[in-house]
Amino acid sequence: MKVRDSEIYSSERELVRDAQRGDRRAFKRLYDLYRDRVYTLAYYTFGDSLSAEDLLQTVFLKVHRGLGGFRFESSLATWVYRIALNECLNQQRRRGAEYVPLESILGRQEEFDSRPAPDIRHLEHQSREIIREAVMGLPPKLRTVVVMKYVEDFSYQEIADALGCSTGTVASRLNRALARLEQRLGPLRRLL
Repeated sequence: MKVRDSEIYSSERELVRDAQRGDRRAFKRLYDLYRDRVYTLAYYTFGDSLSAEDLLQTVFLKVHRGLGGFRFESSLATWVYRIALNECLNQQRRRGAEYVPLESILGRQEEFDSRPAPDIRHLEHQSREIIREAVMGLPPKLRTVVVMKYVEDFSYQEIADALGCSTGTVASRLNRALARLEQRLGPLRRLL
């Protein structure tokens, strides 16, 4: 009878301690817990899945290397997200202005799919794309708080801890971001 990971690791602290001791299953569990959050941040930062996958690997390599130094001064989620955010910023700086997402050149995979999609699926896809593009159009500081709050469901305090700012700053950035999104998406509200 196979025991589930959630039964083995009763707490985040225990999971981290086991991973720090070299337990591969514990590190795999950490990866499974946070990979979607890291991937989402990378995807919303760069706009293409290949860059997001590359960043995901880089971040978890850094998490693995740095896990021995993790001291529970913040939540593990905040620590991992901070590593991911820093790596996104570093890669953006390295890429500079000449970076163009591969998907913008080749087109989305869906454009090559000749099968007709059901109407509802098509409308949902269109809505998600319109919203994603509007979020991608936000300045990085505003985009980051929107993704962390509404995509990743971080609390104001977790966002503040990850970004190294106050919860008031987080609230202010969210308000500015939502106002900009309202301006861009307001006329489309009836369609969404």
